[in-house]
Amino acid sequence: MLPPPITHSQEVPPEGHSPPPELASASLDILVVDDAEANLMAMEAMLADLDARLVKARSGPEALRCLLQQDFALVLLDVRMPGMDGFETAELIRARGRSRRTPIMFLTAFDRTREQEVRGYALGAVDFLSKPIVPEVLRGKVSVLIELHRKTEEIRRQAALLQRAERREHAQRLEQAHRRWEEEGLRKQMEREHQAAEALQRSNERLQILSDVASELLLLGDEPWAVAGRLLPRVADHLGFEVALVHRAEEGGEVLVLGSHAGLDGAPRSGIERVRVGELAFGRAAATSRPVLSDGVRPLDPVVPSELGLTALACYPLAAGGRLHGTAAFGSARRAAFAPDELAVMELVCGQIAAALERARLVDELRRSAEGLRAADERKDQFLAMLGHELRNPLAPVLNAVKLIQRMGAPTPLLQRVMAAADRQLAHMTRLLDDLLDVSRIRNGKIELRRQALDLRDLVRDAVQVTEALLAARSHELDVSLPGEPLPVDGDPARLAQVFANLLNNAAKYTDRGGHLRLSARRDGEVLTVAVQDDGIGISPEMLPRIFDMFVQADQASDRALGGLGLGLTLVRTLVELHGGTIHAESRGLGHGSAFVVRLPATAELVEPRTPPDVAANTPPLVERGRPADIVVVEDNGDIRDSLKALLELRGHTVHEAENGRAGVELIRDRAPRVALVDIGLPGLDGYQVARELRSAPLPTRLVAMTGYGRPEDRQRALEAGFDAHLVKPVDFDELSRLLDRLS
Repeated sequence: MLPPPITHSQEVPPEGHSPPPELASASLDILVVDDAEANLMAMEAMLADLDARLVKARSGPEALRCLLQQDFALVLLDVRMPGMDGFETAELIRARGRSRRTPIMFLTAFDRTREQEVRGYALGAVDFLSKPIVPEVLRGKVSVLIELHRKTEEIRRQAALLQRAERREHAQRLEQAHRRWEEEGLRKQMEREHQAAEALQRSNERLQILSDVASELLLLGDEPWAVAGRLLPRVADHLGFEVALVHRAEEGGEVLVLGSHAGLDGAPRSGIERVRVGELAFGRAAATSRPVLSDGVRPLDPVVPSELGLTALACYPLAAGGRLHGTAAFGSARRAAFAPDELAVMELVCGQIAAALERARLVDELRRSAEGLRAADERKDQFLAMLGHELRNPLAPVLNAVKLIQRMGAPTPLLQRVMAAADRQLAHMTRLLDDLLDVSRIRNGKIELRRQALDLRDLVRDAVQVTEALLAARSHELDVSLPGEPLPVDGDPARLAQVFANLLNNAAKYTDRGGHLRLSARRDGEVLTVAVQDDGIGISPEMLPRIFDMFVQADQASDRALGGLGLGLTLVRTLVELHGGTIHAESRGLGHGSAFVVRLPATAELVEPRTPPDVAANTPPLVERGRPADIVVVEDNGDIRDSLKALLELRGHTVHEAENGRAGVELIRDRAPRVALVDIGLPGLDGYQVARELRSAPLPTRLVAMTGYGRPEDRQRALEAGFDAHLVKPVDFDELSRLLDRLS
């Protein structure tokens, strides 16, 4: 049995027991249908400030049960749901008489196709919204629909009240007629009844056509002007007018062009096909944003060419949201004047049409804007993924070569020191690359810190070592001032070293050749202060407040063409603040150099200085043997393939190679190794195709993907293709060794 729907208030009364329309509550109900509780809660939060009650359903059947219990002003319907999806639910909603005209707004987290749009609009969808939903857009659209529903309900309630009043009046007249029957006779009694019935019929017809107009405007499709041109003649015919005209504003709202028209067959239209704003009735209504009336009671000449032969004309501006869309006019060659109720009906209909045209324009504008943003975001993701792949591939053989030399045993302390430095910098470069490929993570501060007790002096030395090459290339002098006692800090060593390296790198880039740089660190009570100063180009006063903003660079001149994307200082500020610190920039202006001062909280824990590289612990053993295994390496890059094979063989594994996807499939099927390391970007068959072919038949081999594509969706795609694990290049050999032991 389905659980009851969740609402903001009490249970809905059963069908058939709703109160009379004129006694019904003024509150409106909105049905939100989504199988995800988080989405339901989000929708409830976004719509909380609207004057409406939300009824939440978690499936199509539950939504239908809600519709059996009560009527709703709007249904917000998720497209993809388990069991009965959104389209099937919408079909059943439309199949029921009471809910046939209930507006439906589809919600989807996936890119919708043209076929889905056609199907949705055919089912009466008023709009499609893509997740994540912008709250302002949702509230704006829902507010418009609620307001239209409220007006429609008000018309319905007024109609009910009018009917009840007329019935009471009719009863009174019958009673009076009965008392006068003997005096006036049966004929007059029947005549009054007939007149009352005619008045009631006219009133009902008017209310019905207003309701139909409101319903059709709620379902505006891609041709809102065509819908408006179809509705106005129906209203004119109901009111007894022969002519209905629609002018569309063009040329920046300066000219009105005749669009749809009815009742002008045989009459010359040249005088009204193009009307400038301010001319005739149409232009005057557009210019003043007020109705223009001309009849026997309110003459206004000249408002329309005499050759049209009209004796009465009412023209209304179609304006909404401060924008003129056009004008709508009603005319007659037989009527002498307009009745007040007729004017009210025309004004109401034209106001609804104007609101619908503005809504359609906003929806189209939002759709085009969303499509442009989506396309740009897809291009950015593709570029970053390819950039990561192309940058990671060259790092892999370099890292493998360093690990190979370390495990073979460096012959001299100098070579040990050099290889240790190379290993640290490769790891540092890999982490920098990860940050570059996820700008949104930097923007949102979603950077993981691996904290430990550190001596800040060691991090400063690491930063100096990273920037030594750039300093030497630009002939800079660097003065480093560090205290003799430790500077204890709790932080991520790679990230803090990255902070100071970025600051030194920035100072070097913006200082002319032969310049002077100074890096100093000290402890001031509970605060550690690191300052990077230079005598370079300086920072202008207007640039100083924005220097840490993303993509901002102080100087874009050609002789400063050493700086990258403008992310360095943004990342520095983010990392410093994540460590609980602050950073600020100082400069007396252009040509006077600059200084960046970092302040970090000191810790009470004492840390031992890091052992210098030349007296480091013993180098790793020649071979670290775990569980020897047969391994196949499928990799088209010869440098990566050769260096990885050498490392694996040092560890005691038996390694076989293949340089493309097809050869890899045949080799793995022939040898059935314990583990296969497969590159994704292979020629011929890519890594995903290799995995699918191998998984098409039982095979004991465990498959490990090695790729330069490291996004979460890349990892998920690899696992779905049949891989047992996913490693991002350059692969850390220690991590690979642990994985091989686990898979073995």
